[in-house]
Amino acid sequence: MIITAEPSTRLGITSIFSSEEAFAVVGSIPPKGAEDSCVNKQPDAVLIDITDNPTKYGSVISQIKKQCPYSIIIALVENEHYGLLSEVIGQGANSCLHKGIIRSCLVKAVELACRADIIFLPGTYKRVISEVRPDNKLEQLRKSVTTETLTKREMEILHLMSNNLTNREIASKLYISEPTVKSHVSSILSKLGQKNRAQAVVHSYKIGLINKPLVDRLCN
Repeated sequence: MIITAEPSTRLGITSIFSSEEAFAVVGSIPPKGAEDSCVNKQPDAVLIDITDNPTKYGSVISQIKKQCPYSIIIALVENEHYGLLSEVIGQGANSCLHKGIIRSCLVKAVELACRADIIFLPGTYKRVISEVRPDNKLEQLRKSVTTETLTKREMEILHLMSNNLTNREIASKLYISEPTVKSHVSSILSKLGQKNRAQAVVHSYKIGLINKPLVDRLCN
C-alpha cells in the first residue's frame, strides 16, 4: 500500500513496484481515508510519505498499526524531519527511509523490511538514537531486564540488531539458523514489551541496555 499526498509521487512509486515481480501494489492513495483502506486490504507493507506534514502522520501510523498489526510500516522522510524519527518509530513505523532514495535501494529496503529487518538509510539510524538519551530513572528497569528477562544469547542478538544487522547476517555471525534468530527476536520484543525491532532498539538504548555506536547500512 502506497500512501502520499503527492499524485506524482504516488505514480512514481507505483510504477517502481508494479514492475517488480516480488510485489503487488494493492493501493496507491492519498492520506485521507488511508486507515480504512489499509483495514480493508490488510497489506503486507505500507509505504507512507510523511514529508508534507510529518507531525500529523503520527496518529495515521498509529491507527494503521493498531488496525493492521502485521503490516510493515515504512515512513519516507526528508532531511529536515530527522528530528521526528524517534517519534515516528514510537507510533509504530518499522523503518524510515529518505524520500530521495534511489530506485534500486528503495526496492531492496522494502524487501528487507518485509522480512522484519530494521532498515534505515545512512545517517538516519544514528540520528534516531542520538535523540534518545538514557533515562537514569529507568536504571532499575534496566537491571531487571538484564538479569531476569533477557538471556545471554538474546542480549547478544539485541546488540547485533542495534548495529542494523539483518536476521540472515546475525545467523551467519553467530553460526545459528535464521529461524532461530527470528525466534530470539520475537522473544526479545515480547520481553521488552515492544512492537517491532526499531522500537526495541530505541527502548533498549533508553534504558541503558545498548550503549555502543551504531552502524548505518543499506546499499553496499
